[in-house]
Amino acid sequence: MKGIHQIYLFATAVLFAAFYFIQRGYTKEGSLFEVSNDGRVDWQVHDFGEVLFGRDSLPWEEMQEVYWPFTVNQPERFFWANERKNQMLIDHYTNVKNLFNQRKVTENLARISANANQLLEVAVPNKLFYYISGIDIENPCLYFPGGRDSVIAFVGLDNFLGAGYPGYNAIPGYQRVVMEERQLGVSYANALVENCILKNFNDPSLLGQMVYHGKRHLAVEAVISDVAAYEVLGYSIEEYNFLVENERQIWEVLVREKLLFSADMMVRQRLVEPAPFSKMGTAMDSEIPGRVAQFIGYRMMRALANNSGLALEEILKIRDAQRILRDAQYKP
Repeated sequence: MKGIHQIYLFATAVLFAAFYFIQRGYTKEGSLFEVSNDGRVDWQVHDFGEVLFGRDSLPWEEMQEVYWPFTVNQPERFFWANERKNQMLIDHYTNVKNLFNQRKVTENLARISANANQLLEVAVPNKLFYYISGIDIENPCLYFPGGRDSVIAFVGLDNFLGAGYPGYNAIPGYQRVVMEERQLGVSYANALVENCILKNFNDPSLLGQMVYHGKRHLAVEAVISDVAAYEVLGYSIEEYNFLVENERQIWEVLVREKLLFSADMMVRQRLVEPAPFSKMGTAMDSEIPGRVAQFIGYRMMRALANNSGLALEEILKIRDAQRILRDAQYKP
């Protein structure tokens, strides 16, 4: 097992170097909304992975007092004693410790939290917990504006060990794209802004879904402030470039086939939900990355932000998807 870890660490270093040179040729659009703060927040940061797997014995009293969000639903000591013996979780923890600079990660998340507070009045967490989730694709990061400590955030670090991590072998490739370390801030930002988007969303049509996800991506881009669009949307550079190059054709298909106002669940699944590719009924379907409607929604919301001059918070409050379509003047 040690050999596998060493091989993985070497491969990760090589991939990181390759990604650096590829990214140098990519020009990102950047956020349309300015932020001005020092990126500092007042919070307590705790590492539950270290408590569970990095100690000689189980610090039960500390776990109950400090790490109560984990023990409140699993109050039995024997459960956590057994978790300490779980080799899969131990492997995840070992790689997290080897691959992450936790101080830099914390600084980045603090900056994102400060930006979200400034732009959207999202409460900064009182406590941030790192932990080993056992790989949680659906909820790699969590944000709870309530509870015993008022506002709490959770980050499952083992969800961002890189697409080539052996522990992800059973996960489809199109999902592993968002399991890179550079996606950690994006996932965290998504958790922060989710409530701002949900409270103003009630349209089941494809256009409504496009607006919902477009708002989400626009907000995430804004609170991170220095992230490339392809990272915000969870695409590779090549996938994003393909979508940009074919944006007009994709839009024409959506309009011609009268898909925008369809409330058909199958249409939403084919064009909105994660998948290896989008099914639009065209000759180039196998080349169109999944979630194509999210991409169009994001581009539409950027057009609205450019043309309206509205603040981010004002844009997110607009509930009428057809008004957004009209006011965005989106013309790819």
